[in-house]
Amino acid sequence: MTLTEAAFWTKRFGVIAAGAFAVFVIVILAVTLRAADEMPPQYMTANFACTQTREEFLEHKLEIPSLKLADGSEMVFEINTDSGKIDSLPQIINVYSFDNPVQALSAQADAKILAKKLGFDPDAIIRRGTQSYVWVDRERNQTLEVEAKNLNFSLKTDPAFIRQMAREASLPSEQEAKSKAANALRSLGLYPEDYSTGNHQTTLIKVNPDGSYSKATALADAQLVRVDFVRNKSMITIPSNIVGAESMVQTLSRKLPEEPISETRIVNDEKLIVYTFNTLVSFPNTQRANISVYIGVDNKDNTVTTLSSVYQIEYTFWPIYPESCGTYELISPQVAIEKVQSGEGSLVYLFENGGDDVIEYVPRRVKKFSVLDVYLVYYEDWEELEYLQPVYAISGEVIFDNDIKGSFDYFYPAINYEIVQDKIEQPKPEVIEESGGLL
Repeated sequence: MTLTEAAFWTKRFGVIAAGAFAVFVIVILAVTLRAADEMPPQYMTANFACTQTREEFLEHKLEIPSLKLADGSEMVFEINTDSGKIDSLPQIINVYSFDNPVQALSAQADAKILAKKLGFDPDAIIRRGTQSYVWVDRERNQTLEVEAKNLNFSLKTDPAFIRQMAREASLPSEQEAKSKAANALRSLGLYPEDYSTGNHQTTLIKVNPDGSYSKATALADAQLVRVDFVRNKSMITIPSNIVGAESMVQTLSRKLPEEPISETRIVNDEKLIVYTFNTLVSFPNTQRANISVYIGVDNKDNTVTTLSSVYQIEYTFWPIYPESCGTYELISPQVAIEKVQSGEGSLVYLFENGGDDVIEYVPRRVKKFSVLDVYLVYYEDWEELEYLQPVYAISGEVIFDNDIKGSFDYFYPAINYEIVQDKIEQPKPEVIEESGGLL
């Protein structure tokens, strides 16, 4: 071999060795950096664990009712978010099972107990077949109907009596109404824990002479304050005793708009912090809730003091198991918007800004939709469902055909149903054996 050839091959092997070393460094860095941002297995790859088979889960694909648009509406959407684009959202999140009750043998006795708490004579029961039980109190102008299967109920007061009482005193403030409504539910033992941290909403209600309800523009014009109780559920949960928990929480905190809620638990005699990234549970009408309490002026003749200012309760509670049954992969928010543009979404709210969204919806003709926000919520129906599933809420401003502006909300199911699989068994996250980590 000549010196020239030796120099050539020395140089060639040097390049190869340098390349191999660079690849080695890149691999090491990739593994190291990936470990820092790695999520628990169920959030890296969906486990589809709510059912054993794909077919079982797909029997429960969400079907969300939609409001109608008036003929001639245009499905024109503009993206006008703060960033000018649709921000990234989690690709895999929790799905929950509802703990739906079956009708108990003690249903009638339980309904009587509830009726007594609400101030009715429990023995004055009227049975409506096997479906529900009814009480009528003519002195208080109130009726109560309790569903036999789940004890969900509706308490109503005669509208003329509400108007009469409202003339005799002033309504409490909206903040006071929230407090009175919460205390009423607590006194009945009907204030579920996952509602206790919600940002409950209020609406001023005007009771019209014909008994219908509409939205009041000011407290002085209202006869009732409706308090809608809001619940939250966790999209992603990370315990502090798994390897890399701190970096996982930091990564998600950068991606999600809400800070996680930290809760200290004792597990096997060791202190554990659980970090929960919550989102809202929403309904077929985004301005309403499944639990609503209507607060009016204090009625001193009501013998149940904790209910003296309560004139109406609409109580539909679907209990949810506290732990998720599985995790599922989502479509992208961009795909959700495309589906809505093509007419496949569910319109759940459409009203003029400052308009009356208490009265019955009337279809309107729309010229343009301006998308201001896209976020994930869980969907709960008026009727019983098997699973609490996520939907994309697409919200913003609308321009009607008369150029008046309004607000809109569209829903589209977030789970990518096309790639749902049979249940996948996943390895458990590596656990820190000694207490420490984030503590």
